[in-house]
Amino acid sequence: MLLVKVGSRYVHLLKMFGALFSFACSFYVLNAAYALNKAMEVAGLVASPSTAGDIFGTLTAPIASLFFWLSMLVLGLALYRSDRTILPLEEDFEDIPAPKKPKRK
Repeated sequence: MLLVKVGSRYVHLLKMFGALFSFACSFYVLNAAYALNKAMEVAGLVASPSTAGDIFGTLTAPIASLFFWLSMLVLGLALYRSDRTILPLEEDFEDIPAPKKPKRK
């Protein structure tokens, strides 16, 4: 397993990468939705006053970038530690008999 010690706990690197990457993707989606809403306001399709959502909307892109680069950092750490890690591989073989030929009369 690819484990790294963070504080007093061991963390599974690939799960951490997946979590950070998922957060980054969700914030990119929020940022895209906010940008679409702003584009519609500029076009005059939607008229709404400035709200607290504007502050959050402008912060989603930097937050998404932070999570994206953190996930890339964790992936790089996983690749860097791959020489010291033994991945458990399991093979299972099952003999499948050949089909029987029908008897001719």
